[in-house]
Amino acid sequence: MPLQAHSEPRPADRGVARRHAFLEAARAVFLEHGYEAASVNDVVRLAGGSLATLYAQFGNKEGLFLAFMQDQHDRFARDMQPPQPVDNLPLEEALQTVGEHFLRCLLQRDSLAFYRVMVAEGRKVPVHLRRYFTLVGSSQIGDELVRQLVSAGLSEGDARESVHYFVELLRARLHFQALADDTFTVSDADLSAHVARAIRFLLNGLQLR
Repeated sequence: MPLQAHSEPRPADRGVARRHAFLEAARAVFLEHGYEAASVNDVVRLAGGSLATLYAQFGNKEGLFLAFMQDQHDRFARDMQPPQPVDNLPLEEALQTVGEHFLRCLLQRDSLAFYRVMVAEGRKVPVHLRRYFTLVGSSQIGDELVRQLVSAGLSEGDARESVHYFVELLRARLHFQALADDTFTVSDADLSAHVARAIRFLLNGLQLR
């Protein structure tokens, strides 16, 4: 018998699509309003479907919030990966490439909004996610830089600790200015110069040169 040109999606597929729609809507609502002021009715209005379906998928508002947190964690893990392999680059060039990409991701509007939500609602956040955001970025950009620093003469433990310090140097005043002031912007030239200064501090401190 010939196959049908169009078949109805399986119920499981519809369930996955509905969950994705709820998470996308929850992301918009929680980032805009935070947890306390967010309304599940607004999530349903944006996503379509019904409150009954939302509760069946996530249990309640807190369950939806925790699912949104995990989804945002996964987004950061993907987005903060270096845009290209840096293992074969000279150390300073690798640090510059990774640092600029990381800082641009960190200063994006949604990243800033989520950081504010995470800080405000920290007690509702599972421990493993709190730990991740305490060290935001270092676990995403670290492995290739650790290999570079080990090749330059550091132990693996010292190399990993150095990557944490590098992340804090990158965040420095830019991240906190952006968190405090919605109108704050930084040019590409200033961002690159900021990363270069952080690299100089790091390498001078490590005395690798």
